[in-house]
Amino acid sequence: MEIPAYGAFFGRPLRIVRIVILSVFVVIPGHAGAQESGAEQGQQSLQQTTNEKPVKQPPPPLFSKHHRGMYKNGLGLWVIDATPQSPPLEVDDPDVPDKGEYEINLTTQADFSKQLRTFDFVLVDANYGVLPKIFGRELPTQVKFEFPLAGAKEHGDPFKVGIGAAQFGLKFNFYENNYNGVSVSFYPQIEFALPGAAAAEKNLADPGQTLILPVLVRKEFKYVTMVANGAVKQPFHDPQRDTTGSLGFGCGRAITRYLAAMGEIRAESAFNFKRDRLVVVNFGAMRRLRDNMILYANVGRSIFSDEVSAHTYVGVGIKFLLMPKELNPEKNQDAGNFLW
Repeated sequence: MEIPAYGAFFGRPLRIVRIVILSVFVVIPGHAGAQESGAEQGQQSLQQTTNEKPVKQPPPPLFSKHHRGMYKNGLGLWVIDATPQSPPLEVDDPDVPDKGEYEINLTTQADFSKQLRTFDFVLVDANYGVLPKIFGRELPTQVKFEFPLAGAKEHGDPFKVGIGAAQFGLKFNFYENNYNGVSVSFYPQIEFALPGAAAAEKNLADPGQTLILPVLVRKEFKYVTMVANGAVKQPFHDPQRDTTGSLGFGCGRAITRYLAAMGEIRAESAFNFKRDRLVVVNFGAMRRLRDNMILYANVGRSIFSDEVSAHTYVGVGIKFLLMPKELNPEKNQDAGNFLW
């Protein structure tokens, strides 16, 4: 039997040793390079993270979103809406009821002068909030319809009673910015006598129809809220009346959380400034009875008029805000399907 040679016996282990040594010299530098590369990347990532500025969050709105009747202010307290509005004033604010909310105003008011005394025994002013999409944008809108049970007494004539002039309108709140406290609405309305009511013959409404095109602006300040109204009134089917314009300014402030005071000055005139001229100052107040029931009143007087005698205005009424519970659980304090 042949004995294997020394080189053959030790050849295979030597090759294995060479391979192991070569692997050590190749793998270790590569691993060290990978560690250095990973460390550099980590340092770059850390430096990039340090250099990146944190995302700046927008500041909260300066003014709380108003809501008719009662709403939550910036401190989370329920307070009365002190924005000058109709009723109790003639100038109106651009706010509209929330989607699905009803606002119903029941007003008793009178206008006294030596020549004519007019009364709205019950003026029913019903409003409803909708949220249509126009050109892909939600537009808060108020649908309005009103009519009065009215009376009139001219000097030397008997007292007349009937249904007065009705109004239908849509208020579009197309701009609302709670950061600067500005809101703007367009409020087209049509005024007309109801068929068969003979309101014009009883001096309870103007003959024909009247198209009313007002723009309403609200601006909030730290202590008061201001509104401005500008409107054009265009009569139809009545040649005795001229196109007139009106401009009004109102200011309101909350006296307590549940009581608000407001006032207005309003001027009307034909566009030639020779007819139908009237300047009125009016003061109003609103008081919470319940969260969705507001008592209001007003008293005013004309300070300039084309008529011989001045006008005195008085009124009182109640505002009801009705919303299904599922649409506003935050104010769900009473029983029933609607909040009262």
